[in-house]
Amino acid sequence: MNLYRHGKLLRPLCGAHAVLLALPALLCSPLLCAREDVFTVRMTGTADGVGAGARKLAVEDAQQQVLAEVLKSMANTDDLAPFRGIMRLASGYIRQYDLLRCDTAAGQTHVEIDAQVLERPLRQDVAAVMLPRLARRPDILLLLAEAPAGADVPPVLRDGPAAAALRAGLEKFSFTVTGAEALELVYPPQQLLETVRGGVETGGRFARENLQDVVITGEAGVSREPVAQGSNMLRHRASVVLRIFSGADGKMCEVLSSEAVVQGVDPAEGGAQAISDAAEKLIGDTTVAVVLAMLERQNRDRVLVSVEASGHPGLTLELAAAMDGFPGVEGAEVLLDAPTLGRIALDYTGAMAGLADYLHTLRVGGGKVDIRRVVGREMTLAVAPPEEP
Repeated sequence: MNLYRHGKLLRPLCGAHAVLLALPALLCSPLLCAREDVFTVRMTGTADGVGAGARKLAVEDAQQQVLAEVLKSMANTDDLAPFRGIMRLASGYIRQYDLLRCDTAAGQTHVEIDAQVLERPLRQDVAAVMLPRLARRPDILLLLAEAPAGADVPPVLRDGPAAAALRAGLEKFSFTVTGAEALELVYPPQQLLETVRGGVETGGRFARENLQDVVITGEAGVSREPVAQGSNMLRHRASVVLRIFSGADGKMCEVLSSEAVVQGVDPAEGGAQAISDAAEKLIGDTTVAVVLAMLERQNRDRVLVSVEASGHPGLTLELAAAMDGFPGVEGAEVLLDAPTLGRIALDYTGAMAGLADYLHTLRVGGGKVDIRRVVGREMTLAVAPPEEP
């Protein structure tokens, strides 16, 4: 069956930004580049001399400082060496500036400006620079409720067209993507659906309960109408909304949305194709958000502990209380206490070896703690069955 797609090609940003892109063209899709969200940063700048030339140099100095501060915050680092190319083009990321003050003293010119920073191109280029430099590629949990057949049909949580499109796009960057199929032993379907439809607090709590670096929740739906009165050709209009959370702290990093229109006779095929097209438009934005979320979680004084509970009630709570007493642990929070799996977040600045040695000495629920795996600041452990007398 033939499907006819509709779309509006947005004007991409051109010029200096394109030079910095090291990722495939997908990351610089017209949809991504055309968005021009801005935020304002106030900064001072200084240059030697007086007059128009010195004022211009002082403004450029202020713009450089604006970009440096934004990059430090966005990339969660004080090392700006990877961003030398971006810094050379500082003015290209500033849509405009307002000169608030210009003074001269002791042969120098001092200015103060309000700079309107183009957020999207900067986020895009930071992600392009830092993706190859990530210590490891992220693990992503993708949970979408999709209704390609329309609002009258219950949504699906597995194998939907939006999830398939997003997974394929993200896996091209060697990201590990896990879907709802990995959650079925821990959460009932109704709870997963409530998580998707819940607010930011619900999504954040869900993200912190799971060990993935990034958690993406969202919904996808379709509305239909005849192309013309009496025609059997339908216009399928799909919308996809994503919420992207950091798995480390449950912070919502980004909300993304997209639409697509497909014409076709078959409702099921047309709806699925429209949702897939809408999701594909979000791959670039999602990739950027994932990379920046990974940068934000770097250098955190936090340990994530997975507990293979084996049906032992209260085991995770008992372990958390024991860990809270270890020197250097400033807090132990139980993120998940399910019958077969527990998760604990520790505020801990010390070495993982010392924590592991301490846990080896513990007996919890009558059994000895067995550390199965330690990778970075993440640990998986279990408790051996109590020894029979």
